[in-house]
Amino acid sequence: MNQRHSRIAILSVLLIATLGFLLPSGTASPSDHHYNVGDHVPLFVNKVGPLNNPRKSMLYNVQLGIIVINPNVVLVPFSCSESYEYFDWPFCHPDYLVKKKESLGEVLSGDRLTNALYDLKFREDKTAEILCEKKLKEDEIAKFRNAIINEYYFQMFYDDLPFWGFIGKVEEESWALNGKGPKYYLFKHVQFHAFYNGNQVIEIRAFSDPNHVVDVTEDAETSVRFTYSIIWNETSTQFENRMDKYSRASSLPTHRLIHWFSIINSIVIIVLLMGLLMVLFMRHLKNDLKKFTNGDQEEDNKVGWKYIHSDVFKCPPRMLLFCAFLGCGTQLLTMVLLLFSLAFLGVLYPYSRGALCTSLVVIYILTSTICGYSSASFYNQFAETRWERSVLLAGVLYLGPLLSVVSILNTIAISYGAMAALPFGTIVVIFLVLVVVNIPLLAIGGVIGHRLRSKFQAPSATKRFPRGIPLSAWYSKTPGQMFVGGLLPFSAIVLELHNLYASMWGYKIYTLPSILFVTFIILVLLVAMLSVGLVYIQLTVEDHEWWWRSILRGGSIAIFTFGYAIYFYAKSNMRGFLQLSFFFGYNACICYALFLMLGTISFRASLLFVQHIYGSVKNE
Repeated sequence: MNQRHSRIAILSVLLIATLGFLLPSGTASPSDHHYNVGDHVPLFVNKVGPLNNPRKSMLYNVQLGIIVINPNVVLVPFSCSESYEYFDWPFCHPDYLVKKKESLGEVLSGDRLTNALYDLKFREDKTAEILCEKKLKEDEIAKFRNAIINEYYFQMFYDDLPFWGFIGKVEEESWALNGKGPKYYLFKHVQFHAFYNGNQVIEIRAFSDPNHVVDVTEDAETSVRFTYSIIWNETSTQFENRMDKYSRASSLPTHRLIHWFSIINSIVIIVLLMGLLMVLFMRHLKNDLKKFTNGDQEEDNKVGWKYIHSDVFKCPPRMLLFCAFLGCGTQLLTMVLLLFSLAFLGVLYPYSRGALCTSLVVIYILTSTICGYSSASFYNQFAETRWERSVLLAGVLYLGPLLSVVSILNTIAISYGAMAALPFGTIVVIFLVLVVVNIPLLAIGGVIGHRLRSKFQAPSATKRFPRGIPLSAWYSKTPGQMFVGGLLPFSAIVLELHNLYASMWGYKIYTLPSILFVTFIILVLLVAMLSVGLVYIQLTVEDHEWWWRSILRGGSIAIFTFGYAIYFYAKSNMRGFLQLSFFFGYNACICYALFLMLGTISFRASLLFVQHIYGSVKNE
């Protein structure tokens, strides 16, 4: 017993140490962001990348001849996979580059913060301060020109506040004075506008002045003097509210109207579907049960689903895979609910760099126990041996394809030299976490599920050889039920799905978790109700193979979702093999997770319904 306790203690220490490394670094708080006049405020450069997005015109705001990225619009990790480290471009850089220590989630999000030459001291105005004088070679000129053609932006962080700016501008042929074609200009001056309240930084903006540019149209060596200015202004905004400006774009009346229209549309579909199911159950199922209760043999012969009571609870083929599927789906559903809980508690909020990625990794690892338990406990209801294989299969059913896709995408990112490529150290850490924490937790869950196993309680006896399945209409077959089971829930969430995609692959942070949670609940209700209705239709035509089909019709929403991803990409301005591979690679992983999760919900709802109706029948 003491040896067992020692093992548990060692495992607990390893778990705490590993998760302590995974947790994100401390976020901004008033206690550690106080400055005196003239104090150094940390500024880090992060990345540059092309502005490939269908809504990129929203990012421009012309004020008094100065071009600026709208500060109400926020770039997010997935917005552009093709991003590079800031000093991969020939900007002014310090003699020694010092990279900021990042958490695992920040690395996964593609952040690589590095020190810079900008010296923006607290409440000290500067005008035309020289950053550096640099002689740009022909290849460096060509590199800057290519960045300007592709509308590259840069991202920096000042006191943990993100801000953005453009590298240069294009003067089209119609505007050129010599009429020889477009001209390309590199911005050589950055104007910073900073706002403070008391002794704390509240806001920072970066403006690029089109009057301070250098012509990079031709490949010729050019000497450039890079300069910057900063102006400090006081504001009444409190420190704890300084991130609110990043969510204004998501809270505009137009966007709120779209959110509410999406919810109303979903509720209408639920009401209509509930009415249809009530009519179906009240007029048909209730009468069927009443006939069985009265023992009316003549009426009994008219009901189809009564014939297959001895076949409907026969365990499905490929039972190991089926139970592994349920284990994975239950784990992912638990993970989603925990993420919503963290969002509502304020632990997970959209402005913390890497918080979402870190939370995904930590919660997925911790819920491995649920995966192993769900898989083993359901499998042991039908058999007492080989449950270990089911647990092992559950452990790799989602994680295996996910790691394969990430490995391929990481190789592509390395070949491009993009920031999306994971460092070797991060890969080693992920491998160790999976081996040291994930696998033991999965095994523990499997052992618990095996120890707490129970016999499957079928309301009726099961025959050894199932009866044949008669021919049925298209809506009773698998493709028809998958189409209906996927189309209706998808039509209820498509508007909110667009907002979610615009946040994942666009330039806004999703700041309305409550509306997203309501949409998720609506999706779960629709999947459950449709699964119950469709399984009843299937049973009435004497088709007893409902186990796998219940998973397919619930998971079919993922097929529609991936189809929408193709449409979204086609309508966007995203381009290039790197962006293409990352977009469809990660969307395939997301849709696969959705398939596992919703398929599990559909089966659970169908199982409860089937057990209820056959348990209500008085078998003779």
